[in-house]
Amino acid sequence: MHKDRFQRMVFSLVLVAALQFSVIGGPPQTPSASPPSPAFQEFTQRVQAYLKLRKTAPQERTTKRQGEILSRRNALAQAIREARAGAKPGDIFSPEISEQFLQAIRSTLQGSSASNVRKTIRQGEPVAGMRLTVNGAYPEKLPRTTVPPTLLLRLPQLPERLAYRIVGHDFVLEDTEARLVVDFIPGALP
Repeated sequence: MHKDRFQRMVFSLVLVAALQFSVIGGPPQTPSASPPSPAFQEFTQRVQAYLKLRKTAPQERTTKRQGEILSRRNALAQAIREARAGAKPGDIFSPEISEQFLQAIRSTLQGSSASNVRKTIRQGEPVAGMRLTVNGAYPEKLPRTTVPPTLLLRLPQLPERLAYRIVGHDFVLEDTEARLVVDFIPGALP
């Protein structure tokens, strides 16, 4: 319920930002006419493979009881860990895919809206020295840093239950329902 509301809010903010940008004379944010890069296509295929594997995890009914929610999340995370027992960095973000993401991140951080992008990232990220692991829990008390809309527009769109996160200097792919680190690119942000 909260996730849907959050996604609608983020979509609204992106839409308002895009409209304001085009109203004040900047070029409109339109999708590229060229097809996505091969690296982004491969990323999308790897994400789909992860989701297919994830479907083998037990699906339990929804509940509003906090204890049951946490128990369900932990069971889902454990099932995913078992299904991905050999998971390691680079399973989703291969070197070629990582390079494509790094190019998108660098160009966003050097573009005309770079100061706003950096400000958005800094607002939610007071934590330093956090060590992430693939298949590890996304730290419960860690803020969920917003990935700036300017950057999101340059990246492949993610399906429900997955989100991009920024933790310190790392760029993270999180399973939001299981609160699990699916993969990450270390040192992706300056």
